[in-house]
Amino acid sequence: MAMEEDLKSFARKLVSVVNTLAALGSSVYFVLVWLDRTPSVSPAFLALLGAGVLLLNVFRLLYFRAGRRREEEGPLLSHTQDGIVQVSREAVEAGLRNVGEALDEVTRLRVKVLTPGRKRTLVRAHYLAPEGVQILDLSSKLRRSLLTRFRELVSTEPDAKIEVEMVFEGFYGKARAARPAAEPEPSPREKAPAEDSEPPPFTGPRYPIDLEGEENPS
Repeated sequence: MAMEEDLKSFARKLVSVVNTLAALGSSVYFVLVWLDRTPSVSPAFLALLGAGVLLLNVFRLLYFRAGRRREEEGPLLSHTQDGIVQVSREAVEAGLRNVGEALDEVTRLRVKVLTPGRKRTLVRAHYLAPEGVQILDLSSKLRRSLLTRFRELVSTEPDAKIEVEMVFEGFYGKARAARPAAEPEPSPREKAPAEDSEPPPFTGPRYPIDLEGEENPS
């Protein structure tokens, strides 16, 4: 992976130098043409040179675009004692979004997990919060929650680097009401009827009187 990053850096510098030289050469050529001092250069050579520069830029765009897709797609590698386990990137993003939106101060959260390097992971969190929330305190709290949850889902290498990038996109919605404290359940002694309680005092017959079972008079 390090060699690939070096190749990308070299390709960027090479294409930048070639483009600069091509731009300078084209400028000098058009100035000489304007001064009627056209250099003795074959048109076929100029066409070949221009086609080469154009093709180099096309290759650069395709190569770098493919690199960006690798940063945003594919499973994450979790290193365990028994070997490497591939974890779905979508599953990790969903787990991070759930733990972030569970906070009362977060109204909406969008998470993207990027892997710019083999030992570097970037968690980018775009979130909204209600009015009156302290953004700095909420960012620190959300960052700790996301980092803890990510380490529960993915076991990275010991020397791997995990970065959490917070992006506050604005205020939205109202703060959720605090959850009421659960009332303590009554003890079994309170639930069970008292065995030693005395029967209620006699206050006379209760009407209607049940006459079922008595014989009717003839």
